[in-house]
Amino acid sequence: MKKKLLWLIFHIEEIISVIGLSGMLLFTIFNVVMRYAFGSPKGWATELAVICLVWATFPGAAACHKKNLHYGMDFLVNRLSENMQYRLRQALMGVNVILFATLAFVAIAFTIRTTKTTAFFMVSYRFINSAAIVGFASMTIYSLYFFIQSIKDPDYFKQYYANAYQETDDMNVELQGEQA
Repeated sequence: MKKKLLWLIFHIEEIISVIGLSGMLLFTIFNVVMRYAFGSPKGWATELAVICLVWATFPGAAACHKKNLHYGMDFLVNRLSENMQYRLRQALMGVNVILFATLAFVAIAFTIRTTKTTAFFMVSYRFINSAAIVGFASMTIYSLYFFIQSIKDPDYFKQYYANAYQETDDMNVELQGEQA
C-alpha cells in the first residue's frame, strides 16, 4: 500500500496530464461526430475539452521538466568544458527555481482574483487556473530539488542531463542501424 501511494505521489503530474489528454481527445471526437454525423455540435463538449487541455498542459510541462524532456538548444553549451557545462546548468537550475516560484506566485494571485465562470457548466475559472498553480509549483519543487542535488551530489545532477541525451543517442543508433 505504501509503495502504491509513493508511486502515485511521484507520478501525479503524469496521471493528471494523461487524464486531461484522454478527456480532451474523447470530448473532441464526440463533438466532431456530433457536428458532422448529426449536424448538432455540443458547446459543452468544447468547454470540457478546453478545460482538459489546460489540465493536461501545465502538469504535463512539470512532468517533462522532472524528466528533462523539454527541448533545449545546447549546441553552445556542449562546446564548453565538462566543468563549465555543469556550472552553467547549475546556474540555470537556480534561475529556474526563481522563475517557476515567481510564476507559481503570479498564478496563485491571478487565481484568487478570478471571478469568471464558464458558459455552460458555470465552472469557476479558479479551478481551471489552478492547473497553472499545480504545474508551476511542481516545476519549482523539481528545480529546487535538482539545484540542491547539483550541490550535494554533482554526479546525480550530471546524470539528470545525461539520461535525456542517452535516450536521443539510443534513437539515433537505432535509426542508423536501420539505414545500413
